[in-house]
Amino acid sequence: MPTTPPGFLILDDALEGAAEGDALTLDGEEGRHAAKVARIGVGEQVLLTDGPGRQVLAEVTAAAKEQLELRLLGDPSAPVPRLPRLALVQALATGGRDEQAVESATELGADRIVPWIAERSVSVWRGEKLRKGRARWQGTVRAAVKQCRRPGIPEVDQPVTTAALAEQVAVTTAAGGIVLVLHEQESVGLMSLVAELRDAGGAGGEVPEIVVVVGPEGGIAPAELDRLRSAGARSVLLGPEVLRSSTAGPAALAVLSGIVGRWG
Repeated sequence: MPTTPPGFLILDDALEGAAEGDALTLDGEEGRHAAKVARIGVGEQVLLTDGPGRQVLAEVTAAAKEQLELRLLGDPSAPVPRLPRLALVQALATGGRDEQAVESATELGADRIVPWIAERSVSVWRGEKLRKGRARWQGTVRAAVKQCRRPGIPEVDQPVTTAALAEQVAVTTAAGGIVLVLHEQESVGLMSLVAELRDAGGAGGEVPEIVVVVGPEGGIAPAELDRLRSAGARSVLLGPEVLRSSTAGPAALAVLSGIVGRWG
């Protein structure tokens, strides 16, 4: 059985306007990894992916210490239109569970990820940790994109407080988006919204984005939940089981991918 070529990311607009036969240099962090770690050699093929979702196979024509020279084997595919977009607001969690959520959410189709410094987050980013934490999540996203060969690289937004998140919720819902806060004590199930959500993903759907909000290990504080609801969010029950912070968001994204027609 043929294997899928290893994937590498193009973090600029080099694939925009590119065509079969064009030469391209894979350098920087991606080039170093390809040449030094993966040891990709002349004659081998790689799969290139950029932020908007263009993809193309390329053949290595020359290998240097920290970069590869490539020849495109076809025209890059068009950017992938993804409407409604799927976003995950993930509260910071301990034990690496938030990064597990980010990794799985990327593999399962998230288009945007927002780090949330919730009231009950034990792990809190301040000062330099804000930059380092976001950079770590971006690295997790990029590794997951290469692993699953998905088109497009999800955005990792700046970390937000609850106040800033509430403002974002108000903007999203005012623009026609849907914000769903997962809550274990809610009586309204996510599956009760199937008809509405399916319409959002159908032809002519006018919902630009569906946002899933997941709290930290200690749950979302009542005042936070009230604030998000007041801004336009809806709280829903994902299922009868109480899932960890690392699995709740990805599980919801998987359900939504099926409902809006991305899968099947």
